Amino acid sequence: MLSAKTRAALDSATANLAAHLQAHPEQNLADVTYTLQAGRRAFSHRRMLVCRQGPEAVEALQMPDPKRVLTNVAEGENPPIVFMFPGQGAQHVNMGLNLYQTEPVFREQIDLCAELLQPLLGLDLRAALYPPTDKLDEARAQLNQTVFTQPAIFATSYALTKLWMSWGVQPQAMIGHSIGEFVAACLAGVFSLKEALTLVAGRARLVQQQPAGSMLAIRAEEKDVQIAVERRPLPRSGE
Repeated sequence: MLSAKTRAALDSATANLAAHLQAHPEQNLADVTYTLQAGRRAFSHRRMLVCRQGPEAVEALQMPDPKRVLTNVAEGENPPIVFMFPGQGAQHVNMGLNLYQTEPVFREQIDLCAELLQPLLGLDLRAALYPPTDKLDEARAQLNQTVFTQPAIFATSYALTKLWMSWGVQPQAMIGHSIGEFVAACLAGVFSLKEALTLVAGRARLVQQQPAGSMLAIRAEEKDVQIAVERRPLPRSGE
C-alpha cells in the first residue's frame, strides 16, 4: 500500500519502491508491506496491489496495469463501508483455508459455527470445508449438497466478517443474496448466532428434501416478455 498528497508524489513513491525492491531482493516482502501499511501516514492519493514475491511486485510497480495496481483518491477519513454476502453457488472446498490456518479470529468463529452446527447436521462442517487430500472428492460431494452448502457459506461469511471487524473495518450497511441475507441479519442483531445457524440448517434441510428443479432467468423488460408470451403461448403441461 502506498499513499501521497498528490498524484505526482504517488507516482514518485511507486517508482522509488520498485527501485528499492529491485536493489534489495533479500528483504522480506511481508516486512516491507507491513511497514508501508502500519508505519506510514495515510494520504488521500492511494495505490495498492497484491503480490507474492519481490520480483512480481517490481514488475507490477514498474508497469502498473490498472486492472491489477489499483489507484484512487480517498474522499474522507472514514469512507462508508458496505458488506455484501453471497448466496449458494459461491462455495468450494478449502474456501478460507489459509485464513483458518493463520488468523485466530477467523479460526475461532469457524470452530464456533462448526460446534453449534454439528448436532444439527450430524457432521463436523470442518470435515467438508477443510478435508485431508485423500478425501477431497468426498468433501466436494458433501459441499455440493444444499444441506451442507448453506451452513458452510454462512459460517465462512460470518467468520470473514468478524475478522474484518477485528481489524477495525466496521460496515455502515450490509446486504446479502439468499443465504447471505441471513448472515447480514445475524450480524445486524436480528437474531443470535445460535438462532441463525438453527434457522439456516433447517432451511437447508427443507430445500434439500425438495425435488430437483431448474431455474430460468429472462433479461428483458416485463412488457417485452408479455408480448412474447402473447405471440407464442407457453406449452401446456406434458407438451
